[in-house]
Amino acid sequence: MTTKHEAQYLVAPSAPAEAVNSHQDDDQSPRSLKDSAPSPFWRVGTPALLLTIPLAYIVLMAMTAYLDGKERSDFGDNVREVLQIASTLWPISFAAVLGPTLKTLALHSAERGSRLGSLEFLLSSQTTFAALKNLVVMQHLNIWTIGIGVLWCLSPLGGQAAVRSLQPRPNSTTTEIQAMHYLRSNVSDIVRFYQGNRPGDDAGALWGGSAQSTLISGMRSIVVASFSSRDILVSHGNGSSVDFDVVAYSFGGPEQAGRLGRQDLWQNVRVPYLQLLPGYDAEKPHNWVPVPSEWAVPYVSLVGIPIRGGSSFGVGNSTMVVQSHYQTLDCGDEFNGTDWVKEGSEKISFHDTKKGAEALHLQEGPENPNGAKPNIFIDIVNSSSVIVDHNTNWQGVGRIQEPKSKLELIIGGLCNTTYMLRTCKISTSYAEVGVTCTRLSILDSLQCQADRVRHTPGRPISGNLTAISSPLLLGKLIYEFPFITARYHLAQSSTIERYLWDPPTSFGYPGSGPSINPGCFPDVPNEEFQVRLSTALNTVIMATYNATVMRGGEGTSLEGRNFMWHNTTAEWSWFTDDVYVLSRGWFAVAMMSTLVLLGCAVANVTIRCFIKAPDFLDSVTGMTRDSPYIQVKPPGGSGP
Repeated sequence: MTTKHEAQYLVAPSAPAEAVNSHQDDDQSPRSLKDSAPSPFWRVGTPALLLTIPLAYIVLMAMTAYLDGKERSDFGDNVREVLQIASTLWPISFAAVLGPTLKTLALHSAERGSRLGSLEFLLSSQTTFAALKNLVVMQHLNIWTIGIGVLWCLSPLGGQAAVRSLQPRPNSTTTEIQAMHYLRSNVSDIVRFYQGNRPGDDAGALWGGSAQSTLISGMRSIVVASFSSRDILVSHGNGSSVDFDVVAYSFGGPEQAGRLGRQDLWQNVRVPYLQLLPGYDAEKPHNWVPVPSEWAVPYVSLVGIPIRGGSSFGVGNSTMVVQSHYQTLDCGDEFNGTDWVKEGSEKISFHDTKKGAEALHLQEGPENPNGAKPNIFIDIVNSSSVIVDHNTNWQGVGRIQEPKSKLELIIGGLCNTTYMLRTCKISTSYAEVGVTCTRLSILDSLQCQADRVRHTPGRPISGNLTAISSPLLLGKLIYEFPFITARYHLAQSSTIERYLWDPPTSFGYPGSGPSINPGCFPDVPNEEFQVRLSTALNTVIMATYNATVMRGGEGTSLEGRNFMWHNTTAEWSWFTDDVYVLSRGWFAVAMMSTLVLLGCAVANVTIRCFIKAPDFLDSVTGMTRDSPYIQVKPPGGSGP
């Protein structure tokens, strides 16, 4: 005798004599299998109704795919609402199809002969949780049980995939559009402007003669206005000024302070100080460096680059690349400069040190005197070879060469009774600036800002040829720079002097640091002093450009502009009606789940066509107790 319970055909042959139940009345005979089996209509017709569920979802998925790329409409919004409802009903629909399919498989297996454990798994796996629990508890692991567990995982996944398959998105169209910017980093153009205008060119405010008398007031107004803008209070102050955080939060925080400085007062785009950006790598100077948006960015000048064009009417945004150049300074430590300024000294180039001459910081140029009383002065170290080198290489566009040496700027002031000086080597950086412009509504103006910057390929990283290599500009600038924001009372600090000392004190705020002593900068580190001075110097240099252009008063037409303007191409993107966008990944998951559901419904109908037994598998207990259709072989064993 054997003790192994083997799989057997659980539906016994239909024999009335064998099917008699001893507990039934003698007058009642059990029905045969043929008589108990449902008719073909009920056996197949009822499961066939379940086909409508996946077919309805397939139609919905087809409409979803159809809407991809279509403009937003009432029909599309209705489809999205149906998708939301369908995603809610999906787990119920999935269980309504897969659950009966598993019961049909169990009945088919019972008819052909199956182990009770397999039937128990099929009959009890009617939900996702139940199926996964059975895999763990029953430890009935094989390909088909794991497959059933995977199928049930599509119950929560399919509904979520359907609702995420289609979303309305803003529709943008991009086209190239002409734009222009003012004075790029082409050396020949720079030299042409700074050496003096030709007929039809823009005149510089410090070119001398009657033109200077006419234009210098515009230059001075630009400088004064630039140093009166609120954002200078946080310019070059982050990390070096004890009052930076107080001032920044008075603007609404560092991010708001950063937004204030992206454009100048006339909506020109300011150029970030590339060498001071956190992502700058001196060994990879031509890599684009992103401009941070969450803090006050250091800029090379308080005056920005004028840009015209690059946009159309309406809401949209544009991107373009413009070129610029700016002066950088490398300053040494402050020192006692008594020997440099003593009577008869020849160490400085322009200021008069002869006997009886006025104090250096009060000496004005011969043209357009200002009458103010600054506490500082600037000059150039008197080196005949260096000055000749720069003048020789500034004699015309056809003979431009890079000087072999750098000009050295002197800046100093009367500190109590002693002149304290610094010398700074002057260089030129050439930069390409990525600019983004945005118009949020048709009533708004175009807001532009620099979002990335790099050194211009093919140009010197730290060039020796500078704007003040031009003797025409240099001879006027050294006198104009200290006087522009100076007061008319002795020993009163100018705005530029306060800015060099500590930016938050530029408007007269005493600050929390050491008290300012006019003409003295002993507590300002070289790193901070040189970048603040270069920003102030670049601001004054750029203010010598055409004041009408810098203030946006020359008009918007791009036709008939002179050589100072250079063409570039902007990509203008504008928004039209929203369109529906199909998420390929989510749609694929939803469609796969729907096809699986359809496959289960078809399998249910197909298998039902081959089943002859009635649906008696309400539970495993019902299979083995008091059923006239079940034949269980008595367990074998040895007896006494």
